[in-house]
Amino acid sequence: MQQLLTGQTRLPGFSGEWEVAQLTSLCGMKSGMGITSADIDDFSPYPCYGGNGLRGYSSRFTHDGGFALIGRQGALCGNVVGVEGKFFASEHAVVVTPKSQIDVRWLTYVLATMHLNQYSESSAQPGLSVSKILMLDLDVPPSKSEQTAIATILSDMDTELAELESRLAKARHIKQGMMQELLTGRIRLV
Repeated sequence: MQQLLTGQTRLPGFSGEWEVAQLTSLCGMKSGMGITSADIDDFSPYPCYGGNGLRGYSSRFTHDGGFALIGRQGALCGNVVGVEGKFFASEHAVVVTPKSQIDVRWLTYVLATMHLNQYSESSAQPGLSVSKILMLDLDVPPSKSEQTAIATILSDMDTELAELESRLAKARHIKQGMMQELLTGRIRLV
């Protein structure tokens, strides 16, 4: 994955030199809005994201579309998640808005590999400095179509891994059930 995201390995059909660019030239970053815990529940239509991921659901939304979210404060400070559709971003999440030449899924994968938690400022509650993150450099493919192709491959791999993990969990569950039946003598081998 790292080789795809840094240009060390290229996909067939793409050429040209990758450029080094600061994040500030590729996207905007802004903290979400304040929301009280009374405004968050399990039944409202819009997911509400905070610094540690999904907090619950809200009756209102702040964003609509494809974005990357970075946990700005909390235990999972620097954690990156991709979000599609309507959602509410709290003040503890940084909403990353890609510029038009940047594929949001590609940017999400890149940000996730950057270990952003290393840029947190120490205090009682760790927190990220958006201005520091925006100054970071990264390698950028010469075309949005290459970014999209990379993101599609990585997304397909994530889907396949999730399916394999699901099958493994089912196999473990079946094994556990069989062990209980065999070890208690409810089922006997003939």
